[in-house]
Amino acid sequence: MSQHGRPPPYYPSSSEADPLIGTRKPSRRYQSLCVSAIIVLLIVSITIFSMRPSNDPLDPDVRDRIRKDWDIELRQHQKEVLERIDIQKRWRVEDNDRIRLREQWGAEVEKHNREVEERLRRDEQHKIHVHEQWEREAEEHNQEVKEGRRRDEEERIRIREEWSREVEEHEHQMEERRKHEEEERLKMNMFWTDLASHSCTTYATREYTARLVNVPSYYNRRVEACMATPVKIHGTEYTPKWCEDHVGGSNNVIGHWEVNQHEPDCASYWSWYKDFGCISPGSGQRRIEHYLENIPSGGDWKEFCATTPVSFRGMHFIGAEFCFQKVRCSVASIAARFVDSFQNHGTYGHWVFDDESCK
Repeated sequence: MSQHGRPPPYYPSSSEADPLIGTRKPSRRYQSLCVSAIIVLLIVSITIFSMRPSNDPLDPDVRDRIRKDWDIELRQHQKEVLERIDIQKRWRVEDNDRIRLREQWGAEVEKHNREVEERLRRDEQHKIHVHEQWEREAEEHNQEVKEGRRRDEEERIRIREEWSREVEEHEHQMEERRKHEEEERLKMNMFWTDLASHSCTTYATREYTARLVNVPSYYNRRVEACMATPVKIHGTEYTPKWCEDHVGGSNNVIGHWEVNQHEPDCASYWSWYKDFGCISPGSGQRRIEHYLENIPSGGDWKEFCATTPVSFRGMHFIGAEFCFQKVRCSVASIAARFVDSFQNHGTYGHWVFDDESCK
């Protein structure tokens, strides 16, 4: 402590926030600039305040300005009123037009509805008239058809009766003629001689011929007598299929028979079966081949192929659909190749039929 009993003065120590450069007083030039700026701001503020219009209602300028603004607003209001009045007038005109159009449209709709109802009524009456006319025409047509059918039926009955009478008359004449010819044949003692069998003509069928004797050369019904005179073959009587009259003698009438019973030597048959499968994918058809055996010597292979019956796959055929011959690859045919080339040919039949499994 000092001599006078006071503590020594305190000088605070510097901190990290203190500037590195120590504080110093501003210069006089800086102070004068600040004072000048303040004075300029005061002058500008006073000038601006003096230039602002006054809002005092007692000020004549203010009243004039307010009156002018009122005039402008009044004119603007009057203009808006006039525009609103004009718009209302246009609205009333448009409303009147809409009311008039609505009334006109209602009248037109009512008129249209009346016209539609009238048209529908006329159409309905026309339909009823047409239907009644159609029913009358249909009834007349049905009557005409019935009458036509009745006349046609009567005509058919008449023709059938006439035809029956003609058939009966013809049969009676034929019967009388047959009896007369039979009597003539019995008187002349006509009979068959030189009955001979020949080659097979088709499947299970053989040709026979015979000569009719005691036929006078002057007799003018020699062929008819031949066709009416039966011959017994295999215990069964047959009349000729056709006759030949070699004019020039009493024994030159030749009869021909084709017997299709009890002729096993003429019965060819199909020996084996080959399935060639479907003709083509999706064709719906299958091809089958058979080989034909026991063709009689001298027989026409095409005729026997086309007439020899066969059954397979639950189907029956009276003969092959396609016939052809080709060389048979067998030991016997190879051995006889140089002996007789014809013997190497076999007869084949082909069938093409629908098959669901080929679709």
